[in-house]
Amino acid sequence: MRARFAVVLPVVLSIIACGGSRTDPATETSSANLSAGSMAGGNKVIGVMSRNLYLGADLTPVIAAQTFPAFLAATTAAWTMVKNNDFHQRVHALANEIAAARPALVGLQEAFTWRTQTPADGNVTPATTVAYDYVPELLAALAKRGVKYRAVAVVELLDFEAPTLLGNDARATDHGAILAREDVHTSNATAVVYQNLLPIRVAGQPLLVKRGFVAVDVKYRGEQLRFVSTHLESFHPGIRMLQAGELAAALAGESRPVILVGDLNSHPGTEGEAILAGAGFSDVWPAVHPGNDGLTCCWAEDLRIPAGPANRFDERIDYVLTRGPFEPRAAVVTGANPALRIDGLWPSDHGGIFAELRIGD
Repeated sequence: MRARFAVVLPVVLSIIACGGSRTDPATETSSANLSAGSMAGGNKVIGVMSRNLYLGADLTPVIAAQTFPAFLAATTAAWTMVKNNDFHQRVHALANEIAAARPALVGLQEAFTWRTQTPADGNVTPATTVAYDYVPELLAALAKRGVKYRAVAVVELLDFEAPTLLGNDARATDHGAILAREDVHTSNATAVVYQNLLPIRVAGQPLLVKRGFVAVDVKYRGEQLRFVSTHLESFHPGIRMLQAGELAAALAGESRPVILVGDLNSHPGTEGEAILAGAGFSDVWPAVHPGNDGLTCCWAEDLRIPAGPANRFDERIDYVLTRGPFEPRAAVVTGANPALRIDGLWPSDHGGIFAELRIGD
């Protein structure tokens, strides 16, 4: 999700314009063929993926509300949009993407759990009735396709609950996560919430927008590496850069090769991506597709809206980065092909990015 709180935050000093150039991204039509290298036995090619799952609604009006009636109207609209962008349906498109490519590892951002409670009492009693739980639903959908993954690292981030005019509370809990294919050995899972967080006020109450990263050690065909997934702050470039600096510092002492994926909310060569490049990370996309923008974001809030001049990807903020002896072999943007929508829904407001890398030497 790109800058959906931005217009209402007095703490935000500046917002990056969502410019970007307009060339079409590579699409997922060839991802199944690309995955053949990483699935073939005896080689050192690994497939990885970054996938922002999208929380399901624009929360800007919730934060912008200046009166309690306006707040209730905004929470009701947000919860209605989450239901319209039904994760029970779009999870099948997401599972199809992953099953086609079969990456060894997947970094997930905006892996939300939505819970409800009736009658509503605000946040007096935490809502516990699960309406959508993105990670378990995605794992179940993959298993139905004969592709077994497991969650090997999870970090809990933003947790926010509010009443609606429908008589219920809606509670949103964000997670970052890493999925590993059943044959991939991982260990030493790490879950970190950044120290530098964006402070906001919602209905007069202070709230920190928690962001963080997850990481695991990976043993893959005789090679040792570290796999990391992150989601940097969407709504404040200064905090975004501080978080990238925290991540760079956390990985500074890592002597093994590192694959870093995620939604950096930064255009190539700027902000968080620039800081990580300064820490020795290389961007896979331009190495494979020089001159192609590889746009990954963003569809409209309502995922039922078809692509068109006012609804198309126009920026690249999702990445696969590497540090160490990797040779990029392939990269594909997924989630941009209208033919692969299910029940008229885009799988997410972002595209995913799948890459294949040769390790070693």
